[in-house]
Amino acid sequence: MQFTSEFLIRFSHCDPAGIVYFANFFDMINAVVEDWFGQALRIPVQDLLMKRRLGFPVVDSRCEFSSPCQLGDRLVMELSVAHLGRSSLALAVRGRVGLEEKLRARHTLAMIAMDSFRAVPIPDDLRERIAPYLEVVSEAATT
Repeated sequence: MQFTSEFLIRFSHCDPAGIVYFANFFDMINAVVEDWFGQALRIPVQDLLMKRRLGFPVVDSRCEFSSPCQLGDRLVMELSVAHLGRSSLALAVRGRVGLEEKLRARHTLAMIAMDSFRAVPIPDDLRERIAPYLEVVSEAATT
């Protein structure tokens, strides 16, 4: 299963050449993650942080850009879970305009207790909500 979000590429996203400045893609990736927590997992980030006192800071992020996005494009971001560990998860994010792929990102988050900033296991209720988004990789795809 994937979570999908769409972004209209605005003037504020672009550099003087009229293409998206690369750092703005990371802001959009973060927005997709926040929307996924709130809309798909039904745990708004503010509740996770303020009520449950749990955080999910980014510990690794990488992105491959295959084609530029331009002013006026509608960028569709598709999020799935590439790995679900004891206290971390890796998210796969694909960005496309129409059928043309623009970027692929991998965003690794670690669950921490906000009071100690130490890693803690992902709670069972959250793990159950995350699990349906876990990518299933066939054995043929890995050989």
